[in-house]
Amino acid sequence: MIRKAQAADIPEVQAVARVAWEHTYKKIMKPATRSHFLDEFYNYNALSKALNIQPGGIWVAEQQGRVVGFIQVVPMLDRSGLELSRLYVLPHYQRQGIGQLLLNHVAAEYPSSSWWALVERDDNSAVEFYRKNDFEQRRDLILNIFGEDLNFLEFFRK
Repeated sequence: MIRKAQAADIPEVQAVARVAWEHTYKKIMKPATRSHFLDEFYNYNALSKALNIQPGGIWVAEQQGRVVGFIQVVPMLDRSGLELSRLYVLPHYQRQGIGQLLLNHVAAEYPSSSWWALVERDDNSAVEFYRKNDFEQRRDLILNIFGEDLNFLEFFRK
């Protein structure tokens, strides 16, 4: 089941993020970078604010009453569309179509929007996911995240 997240979901969203980040980025970014990022952008206050972003917000995927994945949508600063800023599913639930359900749900919520996504270049599963969903690679970026230079790909879908 996909539904809009509420404040009561924040601890489960945080738990999914910590597990998914460890699984996804263990070989891509340094442990200190992962830890700083999670502490800064997945703390209760940050996620609380993210719940109320308009247009956008956070949606969760539940199975048997447990949050197993989530997606966050935020408006692009230049108002050129919406950004899929977070899309994570617990490793045990990956490759079961949950990420696809989350993406389809938010796309249906905003059917006339253009979509952007920024993906770490070495996250092969995410790169494959966005390409499979008709996102086109626009450019390569190097971003310094807490002192570590990381390679990203910017994707776009009309």
